[in-house]
Amino acid sequence: MGVVYRATDRQLDEVVALKVLRSEVLGEDPTLVERFKQEIKLARRITHRHVLRTHDFGEADGVPYISMEYVEGVTLKELVARKGALPAGVALRIAKQICQGLEAAHQEGVVHRDIKPQNMLILPESGEVKIMDFGIARVSTVDGASGLTTAGTVLGTPDYMPPEQAQGGTADFRSDLYSVGV
Repeated sequence: MGVVYRATDRQLDEVVALKVLRSEVLGEDPTLVERFKQEIKLARRITHRHVLRTHDFGEADGVPYISMEYVEGVTLKELVARKGALPAGVALRIAKQICQGLEAAHQEGVVHRDIKPQNMLILPESGEVKIMDFGIARVSTVDGASGLTTAGTVLGTPDYMPPEQAQGGTADFRSDLYSVGV
């Protein structure tokens, strides 16, 4: 959907990450800008040390972007590719942090719907985990909210997707936990 850049917020003189929608993708999906706005609305609801902080939505020269907390790290996918299977203690520590971040999201009614190693950022100095990319997240249907996803539409990464989501059904909090387990 987009590309992430390291940038400096000139007003605050602070390094941030900018997620910019790719121009070739903008024309393909008319709901993309709305999904982008939804990502920031949902992500800003969540304040937890294991969830990457999202700041703002903006547009420059017709290009929409989201500004986010900038942290140096590697994704869980990159870590496993480099090191191979992680020792059980390390894997459990990572899983616990992911579950703590998801608990905060779920308490705000937010279902991530795309939990996968590529969306888990590991900070090398501390081993702390940050959940990122709420691009296809939605508010739990428990509260009757509607989203941008048409019934029967499948969004997410198949390798980590729970069966109900893969079949076009509604994902809920349990779906995120299934993906953590995978």
